[in-house]
Amino acid sequence: MYEFNGITTWSLQALAIDFAIIIALFVSLKFIKGWVSNLHANDEITERDNFAFGISFAAGLAALAIVLSGVSSGAFAPTLQQEALQMLGYGVMAIVLIKLGHFFQDKVALRKVSLHDEIVKGNATAALIDFGHVVSVAIVIRSALFWVATEGWHGIPIVIAAFAIGSIAMLLISQYRVQLFKHTNRSGDCLQQAVIDGNLAVGIRYAGFLVGSALALTAASGIAPYAADNIVASLGYWALSAAVSLVAFILLHLVTIKIILSGCDISDEVNRQKNVGVAAISAAISFAIGSTMATLLGA
Repeated sequence: MYEFNGITTWSLQALAIDFAIIIALFVSLKFIKGWVSNLHANDEITERDNFAFGISFAAGLAALAIVLSGVSSGAFAPTLQQEALQMLGYGVMAIVLIKLGHFFQDKVALRKVSLHDEIVKGNATAALIDFGHVVSVAIVIRSALFWVATEGWHGIPIVIAAFAIGSIAMLLISQYRVQLFKHTNRSGDCLQQAVIDGNLAVGIRYAGFLVGSALALTAASGIAPYAADNIVASLGYWALSAAVSLVAFILLHLVTIKIILSGCDISDEVNRQKNVGVAAISAAISFAIGSTMATLLGA
């Protein structure tokens, strides 16, 4: 069999199948988005020029790409048929888990506002928060995929269990941000009201913190030992490592942002003055700390 730098004719065929399935999944996401939203994607994007819907749709594409990077990693299946079935099966599972995680983030973390309704109205703040929810969920799924060392179909239940644990941890992070906003906001408004009012700075900061938190949770994939013969203990280690990683992220974020933005009342700048620049710096700090933890400690 012809081989160049470890790439064989067979592996090229497997890659071609994977790419075809991945492209099909991306295309299907457009129709799924329209069906779930009860809207026509083309009308929202081109006719109404609803950029909030565009941001939300882009979030779904980015999230699917993130998860598929975890699905497509590792060795190929023994046969082309098995490779196609596994890629398709894991891809469909990824879409379902993204939608489930997205649903719980929207309905549990921010119960007082309908992000969907706000996005239909063209609310960019709601779209940014939706972006943070979807992408952070995808990062958690990808972390679970990298952590689970079981190949083939046997790994799916363990991935789902690890995802459920990670999703609960991310819900707690969302609640932390909601309560922190309420505590530091001088006007007494809740974060949901800031979304309705279209405070873009709040959306940027919130989304950045969620994505950074999800990246920090990736550290659990490198810290928690995985034992295929003791799944219960492995999931316990995963939960503990995820909790420790997120607490470390919060502390590192607090220290770093206080140093970089020393002398600045961050909450007042973002919540009341709607300072997008300060919010962008805060989001960048969240991303920097999360990605650093993921790189140094993740699998």
